[in-house]
Amino acid sequence: MRADEAKKGLATPVSLLVLLSSFMILTTATYYAAMTSINTKTGRLNYAAAKQDMLTLDDQIISLTWSPGSAVVQSFQGHGEKFEVKPELRHLQINLTLGSTHDIVFNSSIGRVEYEMPSTDISEFELFLRGDGRSIINKSYTTMSQMFITNDENSKEIHLGYRPLAVSFIDRSETNLTNIIRIYVLNLNSSEDLTFQGSFRIRIHCVNVTIETRNYNLPNEVSTALAETSIDNDVDKVYLPISSNGESTIVKVEILICNIKLEEVND
Repeated sequence: MRADEAKKGLATPVSLLVLLSSFMILTTATYYAAMTSINTKTGRLNYAAAKQDMLTLDDQIISLTWSPGSAVVQSFQGHGEKFEVKPELRHLQINLTLGSTHDIVFNSSIGRVEYEMPSTDISEFELFLRGDGRSIINKSYTTMSQMFITNDENSKEIHLGYRPLAVSFIDRSETNLTNIIRIYVLNLNSSEDLTFQGSFRIRIHCVNVTIETRNYNLPNEVSTALAETSIDNDVDKVYLPISSNGESTIVKVEILICNIKLEEVND
């Protein structure tokens, strides 16, 4: 009888120990599951906020273009990782062909902005947030912005740059019919070379708009101009219609360059 009582007494603490161990394992698993869920949600929120910061930056830049002297300050709250302005990147070359005439009308870097995104389980790769893969456009309603998400081995980044817009129209105000070919370039290469992490503010300043002009008197049979661009070896082209006055084809080419400067705000 006493042996049975001893066995019952021993069984009670062992059962309690097993119960407590199971409870601790369950509690720990629940805790880590909850923390993982919180971290996942936090990562997604930071990712969305960092993306929105870049979309807002593009909106601010576009709002200032072609308005020399205008400026605005934008705050970043540190939702992303490393933010960089690289004015020496994104080399743009514009070639113009008019019949047998071939000219390089622009050849310079135009700058790029990069923002490293926070860790997240969201899968986005080579996704354009603004614009598309064309390095030149000829429709005024199409955005000049090129903003896309890119992945490397260790991180995901948003890149923001700009591509030229080319249009043609006829000016009948002069004695002769004149074809105007106008190419718009948004240039960030006057920006400061910047690197930030955490919260920061940058000033977006439209420094000036410059115009470079070229004039051509072409044979009557020339009816199309070809504008071809290369941005970091990504080549595209657009065809622009031109008209003759019956004896020759007069073309005036205008390269309008809007110089935007991104700089650090220290105060």
